Amino acid sequence: METTQPAPRRRRVLVGSLITAVVVLAGSALAYAHGMGGGGWHHGGMDPTEMTEHLQVHVQHMLDDANATPEQKAQIKDIVASAVKDLEALHQQNGGIHKELHEIFVAPTIDRAKLETVRAEHIQALDAASKRCATALADAAEVLTPEQRKMLGEKMAKRFGAS
Repeated sequence: METTQPAPRRRRVLVGSLITAVVVLAGSALAYAHGMGGGGWHHGGMDPTEMTEHLQVHVQHMLDDANATPEQKAQIKDIVASAVKDLEALHQQNGGIHKELHEIFVAPTIDRAKLETVRAEHIQALDAASKRCATALADAAEVLTPEQRKMLGEKMAKRFGAS
């Protein structure tokens, strides 16, 4: 009985795992960039320092699972910190969407053109945050060896049910 997966399935698992990682990282960063940071989301949100620490804890667990070297851990820690700093800047630039939407909503007449402008600007900001997250993910992945990425991909596939 063969114990290895066929090559196409291994590729699907790896690709699925990487996509899952991008989605999780981007989702976290987007939530931060457009609401969590600066007290704008639910119960006070996280400031940039708290967000960096929160992400670093998760990254540390992944790096421990990958048997990353101290040098790799330091490089990836810097990548995450830089990404959070950039996302905080995006939040500062684009964090007023809730106020704009509120103003449109409570106006005597709904300004559909303004609503469309706000929506389009928000999509651009989300795209910029998503691109920054993808760049950080790629930068971090390049610090790891192919074997480490494969190990993480397999663990993520088990955790998130990718096949």
